[in-house]
Amino acid sequence: MTVTAAEMKEIERNAAENGLSYAQMMENAGRAAADFICQNQPVLRTAAIFVGKGNNGGDGFVIARYLRERGVRAAVILVEGEPKSEIARDNRNKLDASTPVWPIADLQMDQINWIFDADATVDAIYGTGFHGELDDLARAATTMICRSLGTVFAIDLPSGVNADTGEAANGAAMADHTLALHAQKPAHELARAHCGVTTVLDIGIPV
Repeated sequence: MTVTAAEMKEIERNAAENGLSYAQMMENAGRAAADFICQNQPVLRTAAIFVGKGNNGGDGFVIARYLRERGVRAAVILVEGEPKSEIARDNRNKLDASTPVWPIADLQMDQINWIFDADATVDAIYGTGFHGELDDLARAATTMICRSLGTVFAIDLPSGVNADTGEAANGAAMADHTLALHAQKPAHELARAHCGVTTVLDIGIPV
């Protein structure tokens, strides 16, 4: 099944009206992504998780929490500052106090080197709502993602890729695995070079 960004928004709205909250969808998405990363990364000691200010970033906070619970040394990189979405903020606040959270503009060289060397890199900056161009901080993040030595996992879409058209903004992220939430989007076929291998994750929405 392939759905557009607008259709996915409607699917989520209907699910919420029928009792599956947006918060539970985010929890399900983050847990399913963490499960996939653990199952498909042969060595997983460290993970760098880039998060945006919206709900894609919220998924990233959930992933960080589950990876930390499993003994992975996960660090979160804030690309756009603190989250603006209420449920993303809630998941930011659920992180263990020992989880490193680094604003991208303040990264030190030792932190940058740690990010490049991480076993897994998670792109949770932008999802289906992205259109247009990446700003300077987002491009700095996608550049780091593309240069990282570990396996890159994009949540729903690589940041900078338009969900409906597959058009990639200048500097768009490149993923080894893209974890599509609930259903594929047109870009998963139209921008396969950016998406890598796409896997659809169940986030609790009835099919």
